[in-house]
Amino acid sequence: MKSYLLHSTPEETGLIEQAKIAMDENVSSEPLAALGDLDTLKLDEIMLSKVEDAARLVEEGAAHHLLDGGKAIPTGGAMVTGADGKGYVNLPADFMRLVSFKLAGWKTAVTEAITEEHPAYLMQGSRWAGIHGNSERPVVAIVHRDGGYRLEFWSADGVAVIERALYIPLPVITDGRIALCPRLRSAVVYRIASMSAAILGMSDQAAMLLGTSNELAGITGS
Repeated sequence: MKSYLLHSTPEETGLIEQAKIAMDENVSSEPLAALGDLDTLKLDEIMLSKVEDAARLVEEGAAHHLLDGGKAIPTGGAMVTGADGKGYVNLPADFMRLVSFKLAGWKTAVTEAITEEHPAYLMQGSRWAGIHGNSERPVVAIVHRDGGYRLEFWSADGVAVIERALYIPLPVITDGRIALCPRLRSAVVYRIASMSAAILGMSDQAAMLLGTSNELAGITGS
């Protein structure tokens, strides 16, 4: 993750300015002229109001290979709760998307978690090792528990030794900056521009900017 400035300084071009540039380059003069005397500060306000939503939509839906690093999930409280090796880790309040989870002894890391509504979740309760997740074919689920979320895993061989646990946090503006996956910065910029154009009534231009954002983020079917 990398922290990006929202408003430009002499040293760094902010995301808002980049979104304006994207809009200028992709919106013809006719719809821009129709905006009349829209105040620059008003456009800034519209764009700023969409930064967190744009970042969340892009990072939630982006292709996995474009996720950079992520934050470490605190794993000190990892618990193994069953003879079948089922265990869990409580997730932080800002959890949004799993990047990678791997126990020592697993043949591979899990990058896509299921939910408790997924048909495969019920199968994890099977007493047969070949049915629920195991070291050859591990399974991870993100479930609601105690007013928050936890990550359940199948399965650990004895004590759960966590080798890797990374996630993407909910994007939040802090001190005029927002942390993003570097490879998704441009996609977020175009999503900000798209959402702002939609608010301004430029539906065709908004759709075009959205298409560019989705292409940059590897998002299909949106």
